[in-house]
Amino acid sequence: MSGNFEELFGPVVGKGLQATVYARGDYAVKLYREGYDKTHVFEEALIMARLEEMDFPGPKVYEVLLADGQYGLRMDRVRGSLMNEGLNDPERRLETMKTLVGLQLDLQKHSAPWALDFRQRLQKSLEDNKVLAPDLREQLLAEIRDLPDGQTMCHCDFHGGNVFFDGEKHMIIDLLQISAGDPAADAACSYVSYSFAHKGTADLYLDIYCEQSGIPKERVARWLRVYAGALTGEVPETHRPLLEKYIMGEEGL
Repeated sequence: MSGNFEELFGPVVGKGLQATVYARGDYAVKLYREGYDKTHVFEEALIMARLEEMDFPGPKVYEVLLADGQYGLRMDRVRGSLMNEGLNDPERRLETMKTLVGLQLDLQKHSAPWALDFRQRLQKSLEDNKVLAPDLREQLLAEIRDLPDGQTMCHCDFHGGNVFFDGEKHMIIDLLQISAGDPAADAACSYVSYSFAHKGTADLYLDIYCEQSGIPKERVARWLRVYAGALTGEVPETHRPLLEKYIMGEEGL
């Protein structure tokens, strides 16, 4: 399969660092950039298929395809508005965040024994990290061995930019990172994601999450340092100063 992608799949409806999304009718194609790791494409397809069996509120996947040397996924077209719109509206901000936290806690009621272990994922990211100073990397690796494992479904990037609402139902996207682990680790991931946009939004998230889940902030904070370390070198340079503050404990919860 090759040719003009918009002619094949429809107009562009979304674009990120790793993929472009095209859509026509009820279907969308998420086409990854040339050279993107083929195994990640098949892993995401498998995760989406597993989630479909659980009646997960996300798009169904139909096929893995190859178009002009680029791998992609054909899936349901996601309609509606991103929940970030509500977070950016002062009048809707609080209720929107409560809804998002409620959705995350609903996901965390499920176990995911088939998913990668989140703690092991972080450990590998740290072991492969070439940005951190060797002594700091070893400190973080030692810390992560003392953190709890678990079977809770963790999205690992749950925030308002990954949830759509069409007026009737919510749809959750960006599913490749779903792992099994401690729910407090999932909260640390969300906290960092919100922090990249606005520290106040991150603090609001954590207040509501800890209140609704009963998980203390101290438990989330234990994951924050190692997660920030694992992300260093994997995200844009603009985020690195904030991550370094989390690693060094200069920016607390």
